[in-house]
Amino acid sequence: MSDQVILFSDANFHGDHRHVFDSEADLSADRFNDVVSSLVVLSGNWSFFRDSKFGNPYPVVLGPGMYSFVEDFQIKNDDISSLQTTADAPTMLGEPLDAHAVLFRDANFKGDHRHVFVAEPNLDNNGFNDQTSSIVIELGNWMFFRDSEFDGHYPPVLGPGIYPWVEAIGVKNDDLSSLRPTDSSATVGNAVDNEVLLFVDAGFRGDHRHVFEPEPDLNDLGFNDVVSSLAVLNGTWQFYQDANFIAPYQALLPPGAYSFVVNQGIRNDDISSLRPAIEETVTLGTSVLGHAILFENANFHGAHRHIFNGESDLSSIGFNDVVSSVVILSGNWASFRNANFDDDYPSILGPGLYPWVENVNIRNDDMSSLMVVDQPPNVQGQALGPHLVLFEHRDFRGAHKHVFAAEPNLNASDDNSFNDVASSIVVIAGTWATFADAAFRRQYRPLIGPGLYAWVEDIGIKNDDMSSLQPINGSPTIAAPAAQSAHVILFKDAGLHGDHKHIFEDEPNLNAADDNSFNDAVSSLVVLQENWRLFRDAQFKREYAPVLGPGIFRWVVDFGITNDDLSSLELAGTVVTFAGTVTFQLDDQRVPKPITKNVAFTLLFFSTSRLVKILGFPDVLLASLSNDTVTSEFQGADNGTLPSDGALQIPNAHFKIHHSNSLASDSDAPMSFSTATATSPGGKFTVTGSPADGMGNIVIVGAGQLQGGYLGGEQFAVTLRGLLSPWPL
Repeated sequence: MSDQVILFSDANFHGDHRHVFDSEADLSADRFNDVVSSLVVLSGNWSFFRDSKFGNPYPVVLGPGMYSFVEDFQIKNDDISSLQTTADAPTMLGEPLDAHAVLFRDANFKGDHRHVFVAEPNLDNNGFNDQTSSIVIELGNWMFFRDSEFDGHYPPVLGPGIYPWVEAIGVKNDDLSSLRPTDSSATVGNAVDNEVLLFVDAGFRGDHRHVFEPEPDLNDLGFNDVVSSLAVLNGTWQFYQDANFIAPYQALLPPGAYSFVVNQGIRNDDISSLRPAIEETVTLGTSVLGHAILFENANFHGAHRHIFNGESDLSSIGFNDVVSSVVILSGNWASFRNANFDDDYPSILGPGLYPWVENVNIRNDDMSSLMVVDQPPNVQGQALGPHLVLFEHRDFRGAHKHVFAAEPNLNASDDNSFNDVASSIVVIAGTWATFADAAFRRQYRPLIGPGLYAWVEDIGIKNDDMSSLQPINGSPTIAAPAAQSAHVILFKDAGLHGDHKHIFEDEPNLNAADDNSFNDAVSSLVVLQENWRLFRDAQFKREYAPVLGPGIFRWVVDFGITNDDLSSLELAGTVVTFAGTVTFQLDDQRVPKPITKNVAFTLLFFSTSRLVKILGFPDVLLASLSNDTVTSEFQGADNGTLPSDGALQIPNAHFKIHHSNSLASDSDAPMSFSTATATSPGGKFTVTGSPADGMGNIVIVGAGQLQGGYLGGEQFAVTLRGLLSPWPL
């Protein structure tokens, strides 16, 4: 967590106040220049300056504690213009900080508020007499009084906790006139498990609000669509575009100071509700006992249908008496001449490829029902191996075709006209060669392996030009995009009937112009891999409550999802929190030693693929360079991996290194995080990490060279030491 100080315009912690995290180069930007008379350092050691941009320093360094009048601590009254944390030890100590109460004018922590750290004999002196309706005790135990000078004692002694309505704890509303900390034991208490500060302007400037519990509508706080920065003090929080927790932002933010919400993937001035992140309950469907794909023609040509566990009447899906080839992906299957599992064929098919059903004693164009059985296979198919899916349009949209073996002619008369139409590819298994012409002529250069290829031209295959393809023995010649091993199949009708659509990654718009009209048309689905969030609207807005895990969902209404109402869906992983320290080393003579700060951030973990991605990373003060501060802003990272041995890898993480000096331009800091060894390009820094142990303790390292800006060319190293939780995963 970032270091924090609260500045007050008047002595004794009275008057207007301003929260500062890590540094503030110019208090005039928030109309607080030359007005500070008292302050409370909540964490860190701080230096103070007469001028903006850390010019003309005061000789004092103040550590955690209370400073009721700055002139008692070698700082001129009404003269502070900038301040920042420092690695130097305090030169003077304030009063110990062992009590902290926050009074709110309205119930549920709304309206104006006052921070109180010491005995307050007369709230009228702080403009807050007889105005308290809710209270938060951050630290210590407190007594409350009807009258000034601690007269008219109310019975409760409040310990740390949140109290949204004073009358519920025996204190009359709008009747509090004095209060003080006490050594007496608390008679009432709970906990301050969650707290976030919202600010109107970037950099923790402008008006602010404290939030301690779920807030369904920021209009109630007069704070809707105005948040530009925020600080999470306790808990992990999720933020929403609309009231009532609708349209969530993906980032889950742990304790940290976030100077501009846009850096965390949250639009500026767009938050309408927020709440502490809640553990999601995953709803599982009926177990998949078997998965078969039926094809209209031999050699896996023509139209196809996916069958899960069984189908009593193939005429219900327009596939009665038309099956010529079969792929069994899982389970052992019996097939029948008639509907309702009547008149069985003797052949039991196990996992494998069956390019012509008559080779396994099943009459062509004669199957009417099939189901998974407990009997072992009694015929032998070709072994399952390579598997690829071609899509008509980019981003895995439009019509599709499954390919399991060499396909010499995508224009075959008995197939579904897939010649010269492939724009995207999913390779599920094997290494594949592709060709511009039939009969494997004019080979494209790349050999592609398992992964998602959202646009063929990105990998050197011409769009709408493929005419043949085949699996090969060998390794891919290009790195596959990270596949999340995620897969869900949507069906237009109940019971897994009607047209279907494969989803392998986040799908923001089922109504995309180049897709096959699946918006508001889903009645059933099968989740094959990973967990998924479903949304009523495009762009992941208006989330449905259940997160669906693997299994068969034959009628979405049974699981709280309105029929024909789905418009987008996305992967839902496990939220993993890293909490610990970050140490930053910069090869600059003005930074003679590393600087270490507390830090927390969140990752999203996908169990099937063991991929991870960073959801949010707080802004961190990295260094102080004479009259300048250096902070980092997270810009994003590629998907990483977290194998079961804890050897975390996160490639292509990007940070912007920002300078408070307006004359200094920013630098980019690209790096890859790893639990292995990282070395900066010029060899200046070498840092070594270590995988997560049995408790989740981990050391993550990175090194690189700043690009462009004021510090361009300087080498750096980053070391993160802390705990991953939950662990093990």
